[in-house]
Amino acid sequence: MVGGSMTNSYFKTIFREIRRSKARFLSIMLIIFLGVAFYTGIRATGPDMLQAASDYYQKQQLATNSVQSTAGLTRQDRAVLHRHRDQVTYQAVKYLDINQLNNNQTVRVAELPAKQRVNRLTVVSGHLPRRANEIVLDQQARTLQPHLKLGSTYHIATTQARNQRFNRRTLKVVGFVNSPRYIEKATRGVTTVGKGTLDYLAFVRPGTLDQSVASRLDIQFKNLAHVAPYTAKYKRINRANTTRLKAWFKPRAAARQAQLQRQARQQLAPQAAQVAQLAQQLPANSPILRKAQRQLSHAQAKIAAIDRPTYLYSGRAANPGYSEYHENTQRVVALSTVFPLFFIAIAALICLTTMTRMVTELRIQMGTLKALGYSNLAIGSEFMIYGGLASLLGTLLGVGFGVNFFPRFIAQAYGSMYNLPAINVQYLWADIVIALVIALACTMGSAAIVLRVDLRSNPATLMQPKAPKAGKTLWLEHWHSLWRRLSFNHKVTLRNLFRYKQRLLMTVLGIAGCMAMMITGFGLKDSIGDISVKQFNQLWHYDAIVVRSGNQTAAQRRALHRQSLYKNDLLLKQSQVTVERADVANQAATLSVPQRPQRLKKFVVLRNRQSHRAYTLNNHGAIIDEKLAKLYHVKVGDTLPVKLGNHPVKHVRIAAIAENYVNHFIYLSPTYYHRIFDHHAVYNGNLVQFTHHGKSAQNQFASDLLKTSGMLNVTLLSTEKHNNFQMLDTMDLVVVIFVVAAGALALVVLYNLTNINVSERIRELSTIKVLGFYDGEVTMYIFRENLILTVMGILLGCFMGDWLHRYILNTAETDSLMFSPGIHPLSYVYSALLTLAFSLLVMWLMHRKLKRINMLDALKSVD
Repeated sequence: MVGGSMTNSYFKTIFREIRRSKARFLSIMLIIFLGVAFYTGIRATGPDMLQAASDYYQKQQLATNSVQSTAGLTRQDRAVLHRHRDQVTYQAVKYLDINQLNNNQTVRVAELPAKQRVNRLTVVSGHLPRRANEIVLDQQARTLQPHLKLGSTYHIATTQARNQRFNRRTLKVVGFVNSPRYIEKATRGVTTVGKGTLDYLAFVRPGTLDQSVASRLDIQFKNLAHVAPYTAKYKRINRANTTRLKAWFKPRAAARQAQLQRQARQQLAPQAAQVAQLAQQLPANSPILRKAQRQLSHAQAKIAAIDRPTYLYSGRAANPGYSEYHENTQRVVALSTVFPLFFIAIAALICLTTMTRMVTELRIQMGTLKALGYSNLAIGSEFMIYGGLASLLGTLLGVGFGVNFFPRFIAQAYGSMYNLPAINVQYLWADIVIALVIALACTMGSAAIVLRVDLRSNPATLMQPKAPKAGKTLWLEHWHSLWRRLSFNHKVTLRNLFRYKQRLLMTVLGIAGCMAMMITGFGLKDSIGDISVKQFNQLWHYDAIVVRSGNQTAAQRRALHRQSLYKNDLLLKQSQVTVERADVANQAATLSVPQRPQRLKKFVVLRNRQSHRAYTLNNHGAIIDEKLAKLYHVKVGDTLPVKLGNHPVKHVRIAAIAENYVNHFIYLSPTYYHRIFDHHAVYNGNLVQFTHHGKSAQNQFASDLLKTSGMLNVTLLSTEKHNNFQMLDTMDLVVVIFVVAAGALALVVLYNLTNINVSERIRELSTIKVLGFYDGEVTMYIFRENLILTVMGILLGCFMGDWLHRYILNTAETDSLMFSPGIHPLSYVYSALLTLAFSLLVMWLMHRKLKRINMLDALKSVD
């Protein structure tokens, strides 16, 4: 720099330039703002949602593990954990599942421990029960039964056998609560009572249930207290903890069996004494004595046959909603990997164009400063400071808005599904630094690239205006028959388009990028929305799944057929299997073996997704879903390693790969099943079709059927569909954000590029106005070019959008879900119309600006 005294003047020049070119400064700042807000906001959403869940689990002391037993849990079982109290905190829970006969709601009534060590309830309103006649209900009860309020009387009215297991059945509602075990608002897990799924929970004081053993032990391992849930570290420690838990309880099965047999023998002792007394009094062949001895030996045989109880171990993943919440956050994380980067790439592109234009405009000033003795560094610093200031302000505003708005908006969309507190915004400094570096590179980097040529020029060259770019013969001009037919205006438009190739490229790429993002946004909505429609309306043609403990008995068949809703059913074997291979995470799949494979097509459509060619089961292989084939990289003719229960892994040949979107399935014919697993299928399930679809009638169907002996569960597809649609509705809101953000960027990009176009050619526009062109004709002179570039951008954007949509689908899909890969034609139309609308809006703004410009001043010589 020439001297220290010039510093103030130098900075005044920079701020004067900012004031003079407010529109340009603001447009750079706005583009950086949009790019940074989107990048930092979307990147923070997933971590913010996970942090909210993590904080909630820690505050409510959510159990890490649960233990249940087929024979209940005794004081001795609790003593096992007490011995290891340095490693665990635990709590015994007594509960009873009932079917409320007055409203057909399935409720879990649990005794609330005097001190909640784990799974602490959140009181939404009222207070926890303090007296023996008080009850608190899960918040979901209020949704299902709006008449339930604080102070209401609550009656427990279930079957006679279960009524007797309550010491008190009329209680007063004193509060509504949320349990951390059930973060999903609607789902409360499964039960063997009523329709097979729980509606809500109720909590009472200890002593309400007439039950000597605990139903479940909830355990929290202390080594997981400060480990973030869902992480690989959490899973690793939890696996080791589960192994430890099993080892602790291993001796208990035999001890509990012995205890049950001992208790049974004590109950039988009076009868045994009676028989011994009879033996002394009556002759050995007496019918009465023989009958009594027969009854005694029968009772003793039953005692000897008492089996070892099974201990069941589960982690947090068994809690409804726990894993799904993580999957939903992972979808947002997947979207945040590529979308914001695409956004920032377009911002960088437009900044390069804007800074190029600024350097061209200020050539004379650069020449003057150079002539006055300023160094190249000092001259270049003006542009660096100008661009750096726009970037810094844009970044600060972008971070402030993005980090506070996007995570809150998206989390609120998911909030309709989960009982979780509002998220706390966190500033992820790594992402913020990356955003700032990219923003500075966009402006200062662009300036450095453009300046490297001009700063080498001498002052005399710089003080001369840059010669207009020479026109060239277009390849279109060689197409004489077409060129001759074009009007003068159209010829000028085409010449100008191809004369400024950089502007053409930047405009087309900028618009194409925005168009691609809008198509991806709309396409995601299509892909997500199509899941439920295709799965539940086109592929599955049944309304309920009935599961039994074994083959269908005559009584079970009669119970099913006499239901008023019953229309048709298919007998099949249905069980959960695990697909195991070292290089892929284990996948759970439903193995189905229809008793009569030829009838399967009436209930399930097995077809090729693209050609819709139907598949039928044969005796040479299985039909599996497309997502499973994709995960294991297998095709028709390959084998899939399948593990059924305690059986060793079997290799099942793939006969066909069928369209499917939700969960995994493997269909086998009875013959092929027998060949693979060496035993005949036990047909333990039915797919049932209904005559009509009323909600209360379906619940009644499930409730009636579960009263039949041997019936384990009834899954209603209407419930599955509702839960699916709810999850997809929240994704719709997320997609709206992407479309709106892409639209905003498209508007700024078009405005910026058009503004540069007008500024670059103000002398040309002034000339044609002086020659007598009207205001509208001057605007059309520019608009024609813009329209052609917009259409070119739209066409290129269709291909880019298609690619971006496919990429995001692959990253946003979870293992058990496949999005529908197609984009609806209307989505392309909407995106194109929005882009065209923005183009028209920009031209209207430009038309007003052009009318205000003094064309004679613009034509004054710069020499």
